[in-house]
Amino acid sequence: MESIDQAPRDEATIAYFDSHVPEYSVGRLDRATAFVRTHASAGASLIDLGCGTGNTLVHLREQTPIGEVVGLDVSSRCLEITRGRIGCETYQGSIFDRSIVAAIGRTFDFVLVAAVLHHLIGRTRSASRAYARAALENALSLVSPGGHLIVMEPVIYPSWAMDGLFFLKKGVSRITSRRVPIGGYWNNIGPPVVSYYTNEELREMAMMSGPVRIVVFEAEEMAVPRLARRIMRKTSTTMIVEKISDRT
Repeated sequence: MESIDQAPRDEATIAYFDSHVPEYSVGRLDRATAFVRTHASAGASLIDLGCGTGNTLVHLREQTPIGEVVGLDVSSRCLEITRGRIGCETYQGSIFDRSIVAAIGRTFDFVLVAAVLHHLIGRTRSASRAYARAALENALSLVSPGGHLIVMEPVIYPSWAMDGLFFLKKGVSRITSRRVPIGGYWNNIGPPVVSYYTNEELREMAMMSGPVRIVVFEAEEMAVPRLARRIMRKTSTTMIVEKISDRT
């Protein structure tokens, strides 16, 4: 397993988000929004680890009792847009970098990690899994005792096919910095490189991250390209864990 005491900068992924500045639909977080709406007290705090352009933070502040929001992202361009849009405190860096957690130096009632884990890329799939596990452990350290860590991930089966996709994308990304769509813009074999996990792996990662109790685990089936339907299955998965206590 790669050491992640000093997290490397994934320059290719950072450059991709700086140049493309994608804005993802807040609809993917309907289950998470509903949970926060019913469980947050007035003025509760939330940090979005991978906040992108800040539209999720705006949505959550408008649709829930959340009073304080903070954003973290690897992209300086995305953070610039976030600050202009919502005027919140922001941090630049990757959640699998422990120094970022130290720099933030506080905890929150809610910590959101939405469609981030599959973008934490190491040299191999095994290294990428280690990054994802470290990210969840770091994210949990930002949750106040009794607070909640909310994880949303696109989940794809079978795992062996995702091994192949990982290395295919790595190979194509060495040739071109452009997306290479297959069956639509969001299905491609070009950059950015991604490492998707199964629902079973997400559960295991969460339980390994610290003293937690999984309170929500919902996997909504999603459409896949026609040519891949015989071998591939995809879900949009929302996992919410309650932090039981601080680790002693």
